[in-house]
Amino acid sequence: MVKRGVMMAGILAALALPAAARAEKATPMPGPACDAGDSGQVRLRISVTGMRSAQGNVTITIYPDDAAHFLDGAYKVARQILPVTLPVTEACIVVPQAGHYAVALFHDENDNGHFDTTMLGIPAEGYGFSNNPTLYLGPPDLSKVRIPAQAGDNPVSVLMKYY
Repeated sequence: MVKRGVMMAGILAALALPAAARAEKATPMPGPACDAGDSGQVRLRISVTGMRSAQGNVTITIYPDDAAHFLDGAYKVARQILPVTLPVTEACIVVPQAGHYAVALFHDENDNGHFDTTMLGIPAEGYGFSNNPTLYLGPPDLSKVRIPAQAGDNPVSVLMKYY
């Protein structure tokens, strides 16, 4: 049970919104709208499945291809918060340029602006990462969730996981 608590603490740290975002209602970062007519735009078309309820929101954060700052909110490329729609919640996020990125997300079921855990540190809400890696003792390495993005639409499918 201790190992599971350590793993969950790592996941919590990885997915938690910064303290400033928790103090007020979490809001998405402003960014350009997805425009399918713009052939040079690099768009991540994210589909999230496996939500256990339609309550609350999904918070999606995009990180750059930088292992030293992976899951550090200060270095995020984009964040989008959207209501859950079942069976699939879809988002389109424009990233600055072609390259590699990582997607981390969580299901904020109670809409309180942060990723909740039980008293034992086990996630009380769902979470997921690009490439849907199996998690063991903490959040995944960047190498497990890194995805390529080029001009145009780049589909990313994430399966929400719960404990």
